[in-house]
Amino acid sequence: MGSSERVLVDDEAVVLYGDVLRLTDAVGGRAERTIREASGLGGSEFEVLLRLARHPDQRTTSARLAEDLSFTSGGLTRLIARMEEAGLLIRHPHPSDRRAVLLEATEHGRTLLHRALVAHVPQVTGDLLGPLTPVERLVLRELVTKLLTHSSRGAVKGTRDT
Repeated sequence: MGSSERVLVDDEAVVLYGDVLRLTDAVGGRAERTIREASGLGGSEFEVLLRLARHPDQRTTSARLAEDLSFTSGGLTRLIARMEEAGLLIRHPHPSDRRAVLLEATEHGRTLLHRALVAHVPQVTGDLLGPLTPVERLVLRELVTKLLTHSSRGAVKGTRDT
């Protein structure tokens, strides 16, 4: 390997990106297992129910949900159909747009989301925040938000952010 290739292989951004992927894989894999064991929900189902819970009135359109999750409309349509069939969510007519429908979690969907969160919150808190001091937690949140703000995805909006 030549010296210019070595510089690229050891580039700070390349190494950091690899570390972010490793962390995401480690924490994400544990999180998905924890969520599935606690509730039977898959990762995408959990994310849909979580995003619905964060919306005003706990309902939104599939277009907005696709935007929140960065799903293709076709992929989300199939997921929504499976979730509706499983009794996790329901469609309502949109009050002002006849072409749109509002999606809302069913009582069953909310119950499974709650079970998932009861197990997920302590696990992900331990994995992501446990090793950090309170100041490091704030710095990490600021840095991740800054990076996401400059990306095509944007930062995750929680109910506290609205």
